[in-house]
Amino acid sequence: MVGRISIMKMRICAPRIFGRAMFAGLTLLISTVGFAHNPNDNGLADDPAVAALLQYGQGQAVQLEGQMEIVHQDFKDGHGRFLFTLKQVDGTRVPLKFAKHPPTHLLSGDHVRANGRLSNGNLLLYSGSNVKQTGGGSTGGTVTPSIPVPNTLGPQSTLVMLVNFLDDTIQPYTVADAQNMFFNTASNFFTENSYGQTSITGTIVGWYTIPDSVTTCNMSQMASDARNAATAAGVNLSSYTRYVYAFPDNGACGWAGSSTVGGNPSESWINQSTPDSQTIHHELGHALGLWHSHSLDCGLTAAICSSGNVVEYGDRLDTMGTPQTASPHYNAFQKERLGWLNYGASPAIQTVTSSGTYTIGPYEAGGSGPAAVKILKSTNSAGVKTWYYLEARQALGFDSFLADSIYYTQNETAGVLVHQGTDGDGNSSQLLDMTPATPTSRGWFDASLATGQSFDDSTDGLSITPTNVSSAGATLEITMNGRLSISEPGCNVWNFSQLQHHSY
Repeated sequence: MVGRISIMKMRICAPRIFGRAMFAGLTLLISTVGFAHNPNDNGLADDPAVAALLQYGQGQAVQLEGQMEIVHQDFKDGHGRFLFTLKQVDGTRVPLKFAKHPPTHLLSGDHVRANGRLSNGNLLLYSGSNVKQTGGGSTGGTVTPSIPVPNTLGPQSTLVMLVNFLDDTIQPYTVADAQNMFFNTASNFFTENSYGQTSITGTIVGWYTIPDSVTTCNMSQMASDARNAATAAGVNLSSYTRYVYAFPDNGACGWAGSSTVGGNPSESWINQSTPDSQTIHHELGHALGLWHSHSLDCGLTAAICSSGNVVEYGDRLDTMGTPQTASPHYNAFQKERLGWLNYGASPAIQTVTSSGTYTIGPYEAGGSGPAAVKILKSTNSAGVKTWYYLEARQALGFDSFLADSIYYTQNETAGVLVHQGTDGDGNSSQLLDMTPATPTSRGWFDASLATGQSFDDSTDGLSITPTNVSSAGATLEITMNGRLSISEPGCNVWNFSQLQHHSY
């Protein structure tokens, strides 16, 4: 008997709080609460403190211009934090605080104009829509499916600066160790993920002892001191488009890794005495322009919903999601943003617009056929499209761990993974659970849509059934009945307890 997963979508957006645990036995990165809201409802604020200050006219109304800087910090205790800053021409750095909907369509280095209220050195804004890209900057134009994140193809010229501190001059690993971590393991990871289109190249320099203390954590000062030390040693910084600052464990920071989201040059910080590959691959993913890969938990009866729980690091099959000792491939939505799929000479993502039988190859291998398919899920009132993405993962290359159950996997190679993502919104990647009835402790071990099982979006008349999955890829029967003309309000998710604005 063919199994079916039926769903019914609601057209309202309600507050979201985290529900069932992702899975047992692995550190869960869900320590904060996420909220969803209707963007047309200006009375529903994600940061009540900022909203209240704006409501009562706190501060001086100003319009500021400069370069956007978006930095993410990945903490060792399992939570994360985004920092938004406007860097003005005179060097002044102004922290940005949003009442709701931060600008997830932007990247570090974008030249922007921001309208808000200046209060106690912070610029208060209603939402990311109050920050407009004006062109120029170090990254370029808006990201769309046909125009990927810039500076992601070809060799990525990277300067890795090994530094320690005045009060802790330990050198816990050698230059040769770092060379292997970045220009062997990490480069192989990016070469495989990009189907041969991107690699990590460059130079390791140091160790340098910088005039900073291990008892403090001033990111921008450490970065400036590291660059000064490299320059004093004769390094030409302009020869590189990506900077990495690697240093022994600094407990004052709390995070294992941090990075700008995009940027030219991008900047990444590795705070580990024994750096692990997953952290390096995750932070360099941010540096390329990626946000996190989430999961959407709709409970035990639905695979898709409008009011589920979005888990910040919830995609355990993507290096931009849950950390494992393995480094899974980035998902198809993320690779499309980077131009590694569906762009130029990259492997294709086939856009499905009619019922039929479709074939995709093993996701990790690339090849001449489609590596994934995408199906329109909805179009909101502003014309922005959200898509389903389907991949056939196999235990190949960096995904070889899929053959070992110790990594919390069960059915990935016997089915297809289903994600959703929204055009222009880097923070919208979500893994969907195709077996939601699995008991809580094992709920995300078997997220794939297995052979013979069907996913039915009855509201939109969509049905997806994998009829064959093997090491050669997957065959899909897709039925579409009168859909592709959906219009529903957008519903964005953001974890505002993670949005703290500090000097760094």
